Amino acid sequence: MLIRPWRTGDETLACAAVAYLSVTSLSNRFLAGTGGRLPSAYVRHVAAGPRPTWDAYVAEGDGHLIGWAEFGRLNAASPEADLAVIVADPWHRQGIASAMIRALLPRCFATDDEPRGCATRRLGGVARLGADILPGNAAASGLLRSLFGDHLRGDFSDGVVRYTVSVANLEHHEANRAGRPAALAAV
Repeated sequence: MLIRPWRTGDETLACAAVAYLSVTSLSNRFLAGTGGRLPSAYVRHVAAGPRPTWDAYVAEGDGHLIGWAEFGRLNAASPEADLAVIVADPWHRQGIASAMIRALLPRCFATDDEPRGCATRRLGGVARLGADILPGNAAASGLLRSLFGDHLRGDFSDGVVRYTVSVANLEHHEANRAGRPAALAAV
């Protein structure tokens, strides 16, 4: 299995992966019923590929997508982004979601010297990450707790649990752990 950045054409592989995604997995990811498929507006959205408001990492095996983790925000200057992940059912509970999120987070949190609005600038600069989880999705809640520990905050509102984590808390936490790099080594 290969964990890699999203690239042009992955939307086709994502649509093909639906054969391995249960209705429950799709509903947990999109917080609503999808008729057993990826929403067409979503497919158009991800087909545009990485940009200042959206980015993703995928797990690929034998030329097929096993899953993908993504984050996005409403505008490129926003310090807040949302995180989402989906893994095809046969590969659940094998650490794939954790691996994709760990690979994705440095791209989300990193800052660089390129000016905002530059076409080559990675998303970066996110100060606060959030994820909306259906209350019955214990696996996703457990995943976030395992990645972010005591720094994760959750509040129930409008039928979902909204989890948030501050990057500053994570960096401070990691800087104080012996033998670990300061930049999000635990995530």
